[in-house]
Amino acid sequence: MTMWKLVAGVIGIGVAGLTAVLYAGFGAFLPWREHAEADRLADLVGIHEGQTVAEVGAGGGRFSRVLAEKVGPHGRVLASELAGDAYDTLKTSVAGVSNITIVQADRDKTNLPDQCCDVLLLRNVYHHVTNPEALLESLTRSLRPGGRIAVIDFEPGALMFHGGRPADASERRPGHGVSQQAAAAEFQAAGFWLERSVSDWSGPMWLSTFVRIGNW
Repeated sequence: MTMWKLVAGVIGIGVAGLTAVLYAGFGAFLPWREHAEADRLADLVGIHEGQTVAEVGAGGGRFSRVLAEKVGPHGRVLASELAGDAYDTLKTSVAGVSNITIVQADRDKTNLPDQCCDVLLLRNVYHHVTNPEALLESLTRSLRPGGRIAVIDFEPGALMFHGGRPADASERRPGHGVSQQAAAAEFQAAGFWLERSVSDWSGPMWLSTFVRIGNW
């Protein structure tokens, strides 16, 4: 029996669950993880210099800063957050990065300009969405023809010690997280085509990419 299996058995979770716990606990202290992940994402969806990319729900802004490097001085990153502490933290984090623009979002709409973006990213955000129809309509307006939406999130229960469903989460979410299948169904109902599905994207997180049907 490996040490990982022994530890997992002692605390009563599987090895996959233990991996998720460790990732959740230490990932925030390893910025190189996000840099490597952004590199992979850029290659996968074709992010390159001169594009406009938006991170919806940008959190602390570390991922947006890496994307800003990818699009270069002639490109732009739009980083959005809800008003309050999260918005203030994001604003401080990306201060001085000339090609990042901060956008104050609402819970059900991005407040991004119409047809502004080649790529939209929602990373560990979609499971918080309480009104998918309204948000997807807003995302659609912000996407340029031929653009992509990349959704990175985790299955309910993947972060074993995080607790139950957040107080502000939709009743349609069975726990903290959102299933990749459920997210795909909501995007497809909104007129998107599921282009790519990766169940083991990074740690406990999955990745799905979507394109708007008729936008090619």
